Amino acid sequence: MTSRLLMFLMLVLGMGILFSALAGLIGYGIARLLGAPVDKAIGWGSMVTFSIMSLWIALLAVVVPLIT
Repeated sequence: MTSRLLMFLMLVLGMGILFSALAGLIGYGIARLLGAPVDKAIGWGSMVTFSIMSLWIALLAVVVPLIT
């Protein structure tokens, strides 16, 4: 694996973390709009965050072997 490809992979992982955190904040906001208490809304937001991150990692597991 070249250093350029490794840097690209780290950039994509960082973007995945940011996108999943943003999705978690959106999930938290929707839960609060629906009237959920704070602890339940945090639970919903974290579930969204970890679900999106799991999908992102699974997608990388398929894409990275194709480009190496």
